[in-house]
Amino acid sequence: MFTNKELHMAKNARTDESILNLATSKRRSLRTTVPAFIIDQLGLKPGDKFQWKIEGDKLVVEMKKE
Repeated sequence: MFTNKELHMAKNARTDESILNLATSKRRSLRTTVPAFIIDQLGLKPGDKFQWKIEGDKLVVEMKKE
């Protein structure tokens, strides 16, 4: 699936967390990593798409099925 070089995880004390970082210096977009255990469990690969929603006070991220 991924080599160690391709899978760059934020260095956190917990592997179920990731950190938001600036996507570029000229935009307001932020980027984050998907924890390795989620990638492995769901069989994710580069190019997979997600839908982001706010439901009440929760952020919900769903895989888009195509």
